[in-house]
Amino acid sequence: MELTAPTHLAIPGCVTYVVPLPAEDITEHRGIRLTTMERTALDCARWLPRMEAVAVLDQFARRGVDLEALWYRPLNTWALRETLSLADRGAASPRESWLRVILVDGGLPRPTTQIRVQLGEDRFAYLDLGWEEFKVAVEYDGQAHHTSPADQQHDADRREELRRRGWRVIAVRRDVIPGQIADLLHHVASALIERGWSPGPQGTVRILSRIRAARRSRRYRLPPAPAPGPGTRHRHPALAPRHWHPGTGTPALAPRHWHPGTGTRSGADVGTLAPDTRTNTGIGTCGGSRRLS
Repeated sequence: MELTAPTHLAIPGCVTYVVPLPAEDITEHRGIRLTTMERTALDCARWLPRMEAVAVLDQFARRGVDLEALWYRPLNTWALRETLSLADRGAASPRESWLRVILVDGGLPRPTTQIRVQLGEDRFAYLDLGWEEFKVAVEYDGQAHHTSPADQQHDADRREELRRRGWRVIAVRRDVIPGQIADLLHHVASALIERGWSPGPQGTVRILSRIRAARRSRRYRLPPAPAPGPGTRHRHPALAPRHWHPGTGTPALAPRHWHPGTGTRSGADVGTLAPDTRTNTGIGTCGGSRRLS
C-alpha cells in the first residue's frame, strides 16, 4: 500500500510519499481518506514508467478525468506535461496504449484512435490506431479475442474488406511487444512512406536512430500489472476508452532496410505481424512495402 502524508509514517507494508497534498485533492470513500481521481491520475503520470503511466492515464480519461486541466496545474514539469499530453481515451487495452507510445516515441506521426470506416450500408469497422490521411492502420491482436479459428476468419474477412477500400492494416501480435519493436517501427514507417508520408531528411535520421536504439536496448520491457502511484487508492479504471487528443502529434520520420521474417507479398495491402516459423522472430508482413535507403 502507498500513502501520501505530510511527514514520514513508519507503517509495516506501506510506502509513504512525503509530498504536498492540498485539501481539494482529498476525498473520502467509506470512511477512508483517498486522493481524488484527478490527483491519482497526476501521481500516476508523475511516478510510473512512461508506458505504464500513459496506459493508466488513458483509462482515467475514459472515466471522465479532465487531463487537459491537469496539464495546467502549477509545479508540473515539462516531462510530466508531455506524459499527460500522450493520453488518449481511445485505447481499448494497455497494450494498445503501449503501442501508441512506441510509435510516437519512434518518431512516427501521432495516430488517431478508433477510426470509423464504413464497410456497408449499416456496417462499420473501428480501427485501433491509424492515419486516415494515408489509410494506414495498426491493430493489436490480443490473445483473448483473436486466437480461435472463428476469430481469425472474422479478422481476415474484415481486413479484406478494408483492403478493398484502400486501407493497409498492420496487425500486431502480443509477442511483438517488447521483443520486436525495431521491426515494427520499420514496418509501419515503410507503409506510411509508401502511402505518401514525407518525413524529410531530419525526420529520416531521427527514426533511424530510434530503430537502432530499439535494437540495442531493453527500453521497451513490459511494465508489470498497473499499480497505483503515490497516494492512490482508486483502482485503475477498466480498460475500454475512446477519443481524447489533448496534445499534438510528434513529428514523423522514416526508416531504411527492413527485412521482415516472412518477406513481402506483392499486390496486398494488409500487413500481418505474425510468428515466422523459419526464424521464430514473431514478425512477418504482406503489403508490398518498399525498403528505404
